[in-house]
Amino acid sequence: MPKEAFSPAFVVAWVAATCLCVWFLFIHAPLVLVAKDNIQPLLYIHLFGAYSVYIACVHNTLLTPSTLNGAARPFHIWVGRIGMFLGVVGFFSGFVLVWFIYDYTQNLGFSIGITFGGFSQIYTQIVGYKAIKRSQEIKAKIGAHEYKNEEELFALQDEQDAQLNDHIQSMIGLFVLACGIPALMRICDIVSYNYLPIFIGLAYSLSYVMSYPFAKRIRANRLSERGAATKETSLLYK
Repeated sequence: MPKEAFSPAFVVAWVAATCLCVWFLFIHAPLVLVAKDNIQPLLYIHLFGAYSVYIACVHNTLLTPSTLNGAARPFHIWVGRIGMFLGVVGFFSGFVLVWFIYDYTQNLGFSIGITFGGFSQIYTQIVGYKAIKRSQEIKAKIGAHEYKNEEELFALQDEQDAQLNDHIQSMIGLFVLACGIPALMRICDIVSYNYLPIFIGLAYSLSYVMSYPFAKRIRANRLSERGAATKETSLLYK
């Protein structure tokens, strides 16, 4: 875990996003379910997928592959894989519920908004997955010395870091924005939808606050690595 990620700003942002998750999944949703006279069986599948991906986001934004000196890496990987798969299950089951089983005309604005959140979820999952796979491929090329000179090496390293940043930003976006939109809309049901733009703006701010320390640390590590390599090279030729 990047050292800066545990800065007060990151902690406040992560706690705020996690509190929204806890309220939505374990306080609001159970009360709504208890009040229902009839529950569609498909809703259980949707909830299982939605709960899984949201909780996976809470876990993986805190426990990154480098947390605990790398001990958290397998947990991050497998929780992420399971969450990604079940997130897709949750999206498709939710889409069917909203547009083919429930009467979407009763609250068309909510139906459209919740669907937008679902598509945002799938988009961030795809972008995040492709980015981490590309980062891993470039890392393998660097490890195999598939470059001709230092300039090509630096270009590969920059691309690797860019892809890693895209992965991190996508996954934080999945957590704070895509998974957070349904929760924010439920809050708007209680207060007023006039607050939705403000809530979304706050969510974007939380997303930025959470992702910035990672990007900063990745860049700092790369510059430090290059500085050490340059120093080592200069000592060899003295």
